[in-house]
Amino acid sequence: MSAEDSVSRRGFLRTATGAAAVAGAAGAGAGTAAGQTTKEVIVGPGGSLVFEPATVYVAPGDTVHFVWESDNHNVVVESQPEGASWEGTEGDANTLYNTGHEYEYTFETTGTYSYFCQPHRSAGMVGEVVVNESGQAPSSGGGGEGGGGG
Repeated sequence: MSAEDSVSRRGFLRTATGAAAVAGAAGAGAGTAAGQTTKEVIVGPGGSLVFEPATVYVAPGDTVHFVWESDNHNVVVESQPEGASWEGTEGDANTLYNTGHEYEYTFETTGTYSYFCQPHRSAGMVGEVVVNESGQAPSSGGGGEGGGGG
């Protein structure tokens, strides 16, 4: 019986160690995989009529998390890449949200998404999400390769 116990403990430990290794590998991969990054946009920081930052860069599968820091704002989609289906905040362009509201969306299609706050558009409360493979702003120095107008 003690030999059997020993084998079964050994088998259990081998199985448990294997499962832990798989879980660890999955966790390590998930941190670098697409869809794991969330970037934040502040809506009306300090009562100002802006989105901060006005332009946010993400990779396909990344999420943008909008957080309201003042009242009477929304996110209305002005334009987006062909095939994308972002609708902005719930409701129509007259549906507004107040301090503490949070909204997020995961962007899958590469390109530029332009948006605005309906009541404050004329005051310049506009923003954009740029989805590109790197999820980073293009470097401003050196090389004209990969640059594109538009």
